[in-house]
Amino acid sequence: MTALLDVLYAVCDLLFGWSAFFGPAGALVVVGVLSGLAVILFQKYASDQDLLGRCKADLKILKARTRAAKAAGDLDGARRLQGLSGRVGGKYMWAALKPALWTVPIIGVVGLWAGARFAYLAPRTGEPLRVVAHFEDAAEGYAHVVPGPDFAIDGPAISAVEPAAEGKEAAWTLKPLRDGERTLTIRHGGRSYALAVPSKRPPELVTVFARHSYGQDRLQAVELKLRDSLPAAWWNLWLQWGGLYLLAALVVALLLRRLLRVQ
Repeated sequence: MTALLDVLYAVCDLLFGWSAFFGPAGALVVVGVLSGLAVILFQKYASDQDLLGRCKADLKILKARTRAAKAAGDLDGARRLQGLSGRVGGKYMWAALKPALWTVPIIGVVGLWAGARFAYLAPRTGEPLRVVAHFEDAAEGYAHVVPGPDFAIDGPAISAVEPAAEGKEAAWTLKPLRDGERTLTIRHGGRSYALAVPSKRPPELVTVFARHSYGQDRLQAVELKLRDSLPAAWWNLWLQWGGLYLLAALVVALLLRRLLRVQ
């Protein structure tokens, strides 16, 4: 699954990577607008709008006739009309949902990509970066950050592998020394673990190196404590980046739906 997402993210980088020039908030708005536009255009031209329109008109007529039958005391006729309404409504729903079988997975991937690229801020040169290494239950001893030209270590370079709330951990505070592609290397148990920490886009929050080992004594993953690009607030529905993306897509979709008269 991770390999597939990497390929799909590379495609999204080619299609939407330019939006990063507007900053995290601007990029989320741009990608949200494009997502809403794509959904409505696909709904308009990939569905049978004539059928949907006729179904809506029929449902309106059947609703009025059902109400009239109930008012006249014709309960049997009202039941038949309700059954017919159910069949027409089911046909309408299926015809309207068919485009979603394509758009929902695609928009889902775009949303995941937007979160990976714009939910957090890339570590800036000179700003503290908290790094936490996660270990298997039988791991012990010490881990250390390998000195290099990319990071300065704020505090000890060596950290004990100690029990934490979730398994065992070792932690450091680092400061990036330059922009561009940077590499962070951690050593433990005679092994080196390197991960990329770029400055132009947020790196992976968690880089997994091993799911499990025979001795249950290795470093499993390294986590970077990145800053959120957007704080939770009322205007983003308390959903941070996701709320802004959804709002932009929803507003555009609703406006275009009315302007293009999408059924």
